[in-house]
Amino acid sequence: MKWLSTCAIAALILLCGCQHDISGTYLVSDSGSVVWLQLVRTPDNHLTGQLTASVLKPDGRIDRNSASITGAVDGENVTLTGSGLFGLQSVTLSGAFSGDTLTLTGEQAEPLVFKRVPLTVYQTQLSELNGRAQAIVSAKAAAVARENAERSQRTFVQAIDRLVEQMRQFDQQADVHLSRFPGVEKQYEAITAKVRDSVEKERRLAGNPNASVARSQLSIAATQVSYETEQLHYEGQSLESSTAPITDQLLTDARSYGQVCQPLLSASHPNTTQGQSEAEVSACYRLVEADTLFRPKYNAFEGGLTHLEQVYTQEKNAQQALLQTAEKLE
Repeated sequence: MKWLSTCAIAALILLCGCQHDISGTYLVSDSGSVVWLQLVRTPDNHLTGQLTASVLKPDGRIDRNSASITGAVDGENVTLTGSGLFGLQSVTLSGAFSGDTLTLTGEQAEPLVFKRVPLTVYQTQLSELNGRAQAIVSAKAAAVARENAERSQRTFVQAIDRLVEQMRQFDQQADVHLSRFPGVEKQYEAITAKVRDSVEKERRLAGNPNASVARSQLSIAATQVSYETEQLHYEGQSLESSTAPITDQLLTDARSYGQVCQPLLSASHPNTTQGQSEAEVSACYRLVEADTLFRPKYNAFEGGLTHLEQVYTQEKNAQQALLQTAEKLE
């Protein structure tokens, strides 16, 4: 009898061992989600618990959703109900419990196959999901950084090309003006010569009472001719005032971009791709070449304007002295 009782107890233990209590913690996961389920079975076969879903979004964010659930178990059949699960106001899941596996179906397209696991497994899966999320965020950040770098590089190259084109336009315009400057200088001298001629004629008529009208005409003519000097001077000032803002900006931009180009032309930069570096370096070489032509042309242009101003002052003083001399003639 004792042997039979022992065998009966062992058989009962084995039989009971085939049906685990549903209470416990369960996990279902894939590369994009981790769903954690905690269940507690009451003596009257009701279920309470918590379901937590962590879903990885395409942008690297993790959408975390947790809800309390209630339900019931009848043998292998399980029913769970919760609010706010999977983005739905109310969800009912039903399925079967067998061994360490809980299979539930509901609104979702595929059944959820939960496996009984300890908390450490859930934490590991959640950590891996967070790692994938961080990888997506890092990849996006790197892509944005590359895009910003490429945009910055394009902007840099385009700005230099605009600057180079403006320098070339100034060079062409400066050539035109430089070719005219000698003619303007001769015009100043020619006006002074006309004033001198009129004053000399007036001087020769000095003391002749019958030549008062002629002398007056000569004086008026000399004065009127001197006005041409002011007209030429005004044109020169207009040219200088109109080109000064342009040339000042060109000089400022050339200096600024030249400072940026200096390290690009002297060393390689690992933070840029080879294509970016080549484009930037090529643009910098174009700037250096353009600036090499621009600087002498700018200096010649500014020197020409300065010289014309000196010529104006010299000829203007000479004309004023001649006109003052004419006023003293009787």
